[in-house]
Amino acid sequence: MENLTGHARGNCSTANERAGWSSTHKLGNAVVDGSLLRKRGGNFISPTGLVRAMSRIVDVHSHLWAEDWLPKRFWDAFVDIAVRQNEKRGNTVDPERIRESYLPTYWDPTGEKLLELMDENVIDHQVVFGVDFGLALGEPETPIREVNRKISEFGADNTDRISTLATIDPRRPGAVDHIETAITDWGMDGIKLHPTAGFYHHDQETYRLLELARRLNVPVLTDSGPIFAPLYSKYSHPNNLDEVLSDFPDLDIIAAHMSFEWWRDLHAVANSKVNTRLHVDVSGWQERCKERPEEFATAVRHLMDAVGSDRMLFGTDDPAFYPVHPKDEWIGNIRALASRETDPTFTDEEIESLLGQNATRLFDC
Repeated sequence: MENLTGHARGNCSTANERAGWSSTHKLGNAVVDGSLLRKRGGNFISPTGLVRAMSRIVDVHSHLWAEDWLPKRFWDAFVDIAVRQNEKRGNTVDPERIRESYLPTYWDPTGEKLLELMDENVIDHQVVFGVDFGLALGEPETPIREVNRKISEFGADNTDRISTLATIDPRRPGAVDHIETAITDWGMDGIKLHPTAGFYHHDQETYRLLELARRLNVPVLTDSGPIFAPLYSKYSHPNNLDEVLSDFPDLDIIAAHMSFEWWRDLHAVANSKVNTRLHVDVSGWQERCKERPEEFATAVRHLMDAVGSDRMLFGTDDPAFYPVHPKDEWIGNIRALASRETDPTFTDEEIESLLGQNATRLFDC
């Protein structure tokens, strides 16, 4: 199928079909937050005994990373976070062991691991992109333009399973021209912004990218919410989206991560901008939803009420959270929202829409 920019989006067969399963194939059950669910694929059984076919799963927020695609200070921060999180729990870990044994698990420049994990967890389609923190943290060995090109080639080789977003710090010279090439010539499907690198959504340079997205009719996914040092949280506060939504009401803008701890502020913006095309993804809440399940359910319910159940999107932010927080567990915890018996509650249709139906429409996949 052709989109308005003239490049193919590809058709998306379901992961169940690729695995040779019918819609009634039975797999082992898993208990997630007290709800009886099918762990993967086929049907799932609700506590009432109702058998429902699982809809497709679309992950709108994932990365391809490689050691030389990101600045050294980024990887140093990951080591520091792991050390400090263990110290908070009374554990001592060797930073060098983390650097040598743990960091390489994130690296997947060919996308081979990503495709394997999609198969294992029955994820039908995935939206993939890189990261440009070079101006903020020092330039990595591989320039962001080359990273975008490699990711576009990965998408082109897997059009039925992968959509790709082009990313660049809008302050870079030639940023708009590069992104236009990535979308119109290389077939990438939209734009990813990382304002925590040190720019605002409403900066003049960022507006040039947003104007390009509107002209090409492609979605923009932007990070939203606080982030670890040495990156800058103030640039990704959801209040910064207020001006953009007013100036680009017809542009599909996805606020990532439900803004984490700032979800109430995102709700305030979303609730007042109902006449825009704001979407919200739930990526990055894997640990929070287990530690603070009521807050997670409340945040999803409030944001779903604000933007509409047709504009909530599933995401992982992996490889950042895998394997500590397995994908099938994350999917199961989201499905379990439909089994809640106390407020906030959700319908099966709302959760199935969040997990894949909404993204299928948005990304035409």
